[in-house]
Amino acid sequence: MHIKRRQLLILLLILSQASCMAFGILWASQWLRGAFGEFMHRTVDAQNRSVVFELARRATEKSSKVIEPGSDIWKRTQELCDQFGERYDGFVSVVNRNTGALLCDSRLKDDPSLLKKFPGRIGLVRKGSVVPIIEAARRAEIVEKSTAGGVVEEEGELYFATCLSVPRLGAVIVAHQSQASIDDSVDELVAPVLQVGFILTCAVIGATSIMTVFLVKRFDSTLAMLESSVGNEVERRTLALTRSRNAVVFGMAKLAESRDKDAAQHLERLRTYVTILATEMAKHHPEIDHHFVGNLSIASALHDIGKMGVPDGVILKLGRLTPAERRAMQMHTVLGGECLGSVQRLMPEADQFLELGRQVALCHHEQWDGSGYPQGLQGKDIPLSARIVALADVYDAVTSHRAYRPAISHAEAREWIVSNYGAQFDPEVVEAFVAREADFAKVSATASTPTLHSTVVPEAAPSTSQLAAQDSSSLLAGNLSVG
Repeated sequence: MHIKRRQLLILLLILSQASCMAFGILWASQWLRGAFGEFMHRTVDAQNRSVVFELARRATEKSSKVIEPGSDIWKRTQELCDQFGERYDGFVSVVNRNTGALLCDSRLKDDPSLLKKFPGRIGLVRKGSVVPIIEAARRAEIVEKSTAGGVVEEEGELYFATCLSVPRLGAVIVAHQSQASIDDSVDELVAPVLQVGFILTCAVIGATSIMTVFLVKRFDSTLAMLESSVGNEVERRTLALTRSRNAVVFGMAKLAESRDKDAAQHLERLRTYVTILATEMAKHHPEIDHHFVGNLSIASALHDIGKMGVPDGVILKLGRLTPAERRAMQMHTVLGGECLGSVQRLMPEADQFLELGRQVALCHHEQWDGSGYPQGLQGKDIPLSARIVALADVYDAVTSHRAYRPAISHAEAREWIVSNYGAQFDPEVVEAFVAREADFAKVSATASTPTLHSTVVPEAAPSTSQLAAQDSSSLLAGNLSVG
């Protein structure tokens, strides 16, 4: 679609150029037609004046008598009309100055019946007024001492006529030029200009089209480079911000973890377990994509962030917790959820990451059968993120060394987790764990397992910094604590 829009843009530019050029040529042609028309009329008027003056001079140089049909002066004048008609692109006529009757005409040889007409009475259109030819000639004689010119119509055809009054002959000499021939002459002058104009238009449009395509391609190339550069810079800064965010989040989680001296490297392993489980479950859960896996990996570190609000006397107590202390310890889920919820409201742009962190902090002690806390959620009412973290957290707790008990093997942890299929853990999460248990075993094997000190706390009084041990006293025959 992007390419089609560029092609449409180029097409519109070419069409707009062609339209503007065509309009300009048409306007110029009309202007030229008008200008050439005026020029041709002035030229024709000059020719006509030359004809009528020359004919008047030659007709009066040997005689000053009034022209009468059949007289010698009439014959000589008719001969002159014939001569001028042969070399003049029009026709010449002589009419009676008073009656307007035709006396002589260069067309008489072809049509003698013209002598029966009165062409001198035909209206001459001149300067917005219409007057008979003989009247226009007399006025011009009195006022302008010259000829009168204008347009006349004879037998349905227009002519440009120039008339000269010759009182000595009692006649008016009129030279006619066909308006159609004048228009043809104008067309002959305008046509080459139009042809050149259209050729230049095509050349200009072709050249500008090539330049437009070239510039658009260069613009697209430059824009693509800028977009790539901006995209790389945005990606670089986003990655830097993400790393900074992750570092701050992990630092906060580490601060909360530092209160539990037995949980060394717990967060690093937990992130790895969560990533393994989420990646496996992504095969059957379309909502789990690489963004979800990456965000959950970091968000899992915030699962115990609420312990920052639990009193040291409860967190660090070595003996078994009292019911009140247990309730205080369980409040770490609520405190963590509320803390991250407040941050989420201040940073809505980080919605998915903080939402996952809030879900994990609040619900990672919920159990599939509804026996967990703080809300007693059951089944899929528990957020998927919390169900994944819950199994990973328990697995790392039981396979890691604690001061009050040694770590158990992967096989023992596997057996116990499978035995809680559909009870404490989501069946799908357990299936993902079983599918990737070899990866879990490799990560667990890297955890250090120091030898127990001779003064280890007895099982009857486990370290109370391990909340899940108090919550699941039946875990592994009732003697295993979970962090």
